[in-house]
Amino acid sequence: MLSPAETPGGTGPEQGVPRVLDRVVVTGGAIEAPVRHLTVAMNVVTGAQLSRYSEGNLAQALSDIVPGLWVWQSAPTSLTAHYGSIRGTSSFGSSYPKIYVDGIELANPLLITQFTPEAVERIEVIRGPQGAALYGTDAISGVINIVTRHDGANGGPRAVARTSVGAASSAYMPSSAITQDHALTVREGSGAQSGSASFTSGGVGSYLPGAFARHTTANAGFRVVRSKLIATGTARLFASESADPSSPLFRDPVSAARAGSVVPQSVKEYTLGGTATIIQDEHWTHSIVAGFDGSRLTNLADYHTPLPSASGPDLGLAGGNANLGTLRVSSVAKVGDPDNLAATLTFAGENSLLDFRSQPETTSTLLGGGGGGDPVSKVVRRWTSAGVAQANVSWRDAAYITSGLRVERNDALGSNRTVSVLPMIGAALLRDYGPLTVKLRSAYGSGIRPATTPIRETAWFDPRGQARLLNLAPEEQAGIETGLDIYVGKTFGVQVTRFDQLASGLIQRVGYAMYQHSQASSQGGGGYPAPVAAEDRHIAYVLQNVGEITNRGWELKGDLNIAALTLGGTFSTVDSRVRKVAEGYVGDLRVGDRMLEVPARTGSVSAAWIGGGWTSSVAASRSWDWIDYDRIALAGAFSNSSQSDAQLVGQELRNFWLKYGGVTRLRASVGRSLYRGLSFTLSGENLLNRQHGEPDNVTVVPGRTISLGLKARM
Repeated sequence: MLSPAETPGGTGPEQGVPRVLDRVVVTGGAIEAPVRHLTVAMNVVTGAQLSRYSEGNLAQALSDIVPGLWVWQSAPTSLTAHYGSIRGTSSFGSSYPKIYVDGIELANPLLITQFTPEAVERIEVIRGPQGAALYGTDAISGVINIVTRHDGANGGPRAVARTSVGAASSAYMPSSAITQDHALTVREGSGAQSGSASFTSGGVGSYLPGAFARHTTANAGFRVVRSKLIATGTARLFASESADPSSPLFRDPVSAARAGSVVPQSVKEYTLGGTATIIQDEHWTHSIVAGFDGSRLTNLADYHTPLPSASGPDLGLAGGNANLGTLRVSSVAKVGDPDNLAATLTFAGENSLLDFRSQPETTSTLLGGGGGGDPVSKVVRRWTSAGVAQANVSWRDAAYITSGLRVERNDALGSNRTVSVLPMIGAALLRDYGPLTVKLRSAYGSGIRPATTPIRETAWFDPRGQARLLNLAPEEQAGIETGLDIYVGKTFGVQVTRFDQLASGLIQRVGYAMYQHSQASSQGGGGYPAPVAAEDRHIAYVLQNVGEITNRGWELKGDLNIAALTLGGTFSTVDSRVRKVAEGYVGDLRVGDRMLEVPARTGSVSAAWIGGGWTSSVAASRSWDWIDYDRIALAGAFSNSSQSDAQLVGQELRNFWLKYGGVTRLRASVGRSLYRGLSFTLSGENLLNRQHGEPDNVTVVPGRTISLGLKARM
C-alpha cells in the first residue's frame, strides 16, 4: 500500500521516505495512482479497521472514520442504509453515494449496510460531486469503491474461521436478545495468481416483540497477474430477512391496534463481474470492466413520509427488483517526463442498462380505501451511454492539475433533457520538507441524478408512478472544495476541507389532503374542515422538486501513529438550508429553513493498540443538533381525530417539527492471541445503552451488546 516517494531525479533527502500520500488508490482515475496526485479529499477505510466493527458494520465504520459523512444508526430489522449527511443533503430520505465493488456499479447503493471484513482490502471514499465527471449519473453526493482482497495466502494462513455470540439488552423485552456472527474465509495462491472465498452468517433475535434479523453473505474472487495483463473476478451474494414490528414508543390507538402484527421483509443482492487491465507499453494502459448487479426487495416498510408507520394502511409496503449491467472501456496514456512536466490522459466509454420494476401495489390504498384494488407494478428500463475525457498534469511532482468532462446520454433525465455534461477541474500544490508533506488542493465538480431511480421505485410506496408521470426535473449538485493536508511520514496527518455546494431540484414526497370535507370547522366555517376519524383519512402524496439547497461546511480529520498506538478523530460542520422554493411547491419548507434530518455537527474519536499479543480499540462518535418530525405527536394527531387532513400536510407540518439535541455512540473491544493462530475478542456495542432518539423519536435499536468471539487461523 505504501511505496517510497522519490524526488525529481531520484535524489535528495526525501527519497525513500514512506508517506501516507503515496498510498495507491483506484477511485478518481481509470487505473491505480497515488493519493498524492488527487486534487480532491479522499479517505480510506482499511479491512483491518472494518474488522473492529460488529458484523463488518459499514455504516458505523464510515461515520467514525470519514469526515463529513454520517449514517444514521438504523434498527437491525431495517434492510437499507439511512444517510444523514454526505456534506449535507442531496435528496429527501434517499441521499446516498454511488457505490462500486471492484469497479462494478451497484444497482441499489442503500443495500450495502455491511461487508465481510476478511474480504475487504480497502474502501475508498470521495464526498461531493467532484467524482461525477468520471463516474457519471447518481454521483452527486460522492463515490465509494469497495476494493476486495486478491492477495492470496502469501505463505500465511490459508483459512480463517471466526465465530461470536453476544447478548443485546432491551428495555422492551424481559430478556436479552441473542446476537450471532460467524465467518469462514479460504485464501490460496500468491501475488501472481490467487483465489479466495468467504461465507458469513449472523443475525439478532427479539430485541422487540416479534423482531428478528438474519443475514447470509458469500464472496469469491480471483486475480491473475502476468507481465502485460492483470485480470480479476468478483462474485458476491447477500441475503437478509427480518421482521419489523411497530415501534413500542407509539401510544396512539391506530398503533395499538397494529401491535403484534409483523410482516416479514427480505432482500437479496448479487454481484458478478471482472476487470482486465492490459499494459501495452510504458505509455499506454487499457482496462475493461464488465459487471452485473441485481437485487430483490420484498415488503419493505415505507418510512420516508412525515406520517409514521401508524399510517401504514395508507402507505403500504414497497419492494421490487433492480438489475444493472455495465461495460466500461478505458485507455490511459502517460506522456512527458515525470521529473519535470508530465501528463496522464484518460479516455473512456461506458454503456449500462438498468432495469427495475416495483412490487405490485394496490391503488385503492392510496385513494383512501381499505385495499383490494388492482395490483399495479411498474417497469422501467434506463439506457446510459457516456464518453469521458480526463487529463492529470503534473509538474516536478509538486503541482497537479486535473480536468475532466463526461458527456452522458440518459433517457431518465426527463423529456426535455436527455444529455448531461458533467465537468470537473482541480488543482493541488505539494511541498516535501524531509518527512513533512504539505498539500494545498481545490476542486470543482457537478453531478446529476434522474428523478426515476431504483431506490424510489422499490423502496418508496408510489402506486401512481409519479416520478415519471409528473416529468420531474433531475436532482443536481455543483460546488467547490478547498483543503489543506499536512503529513509527517506515516506518523501524523491532518486534513482540513471547506466545501460550498448548491443542490437544485431535490425531490420530496409531499402530502396533500385529497378531499375537502363539506362540514365547516368549529371556527365559523372559514377554517379547517371538521376533524375526521383515522379510518376516514384521505392523504395522498405527490413528488415535487423543492427548489435550491445550499450545503456549506468544514471537515477535519486527524491521525497519529506512535509505535503500537493509533489515535484518530474527525469533526464536521454543515449548514444545509433552503435557498429557493420552486414554483408550485406545497410542502412544509420555506426559504431559510434548515434541511430536515441533517445534523449540524458530527464528530468521532478513536484509539487502537496492538502489542504483546493483545489488541484493543475504543471509538466514540456523536451527532449534534438536527430537525426532524415529532413522529409520536404526528401519529397521535393522525389517529385520534384531533385534526383534519389539511392540518397534517403542507405548512401545517411545521407544527410537528422537533429539534433533536444529539446522540453519542460508544463501542470498545479487547482481544488476545492464545495459541498458534487462535485468538479471542470481547467487544461491546452501544455501551451507553441508548435505544432510541436517532434520527427520530420512534426508531428503536438494541441496547448495550456484549459479544465474545473466537478466531482461528489455519
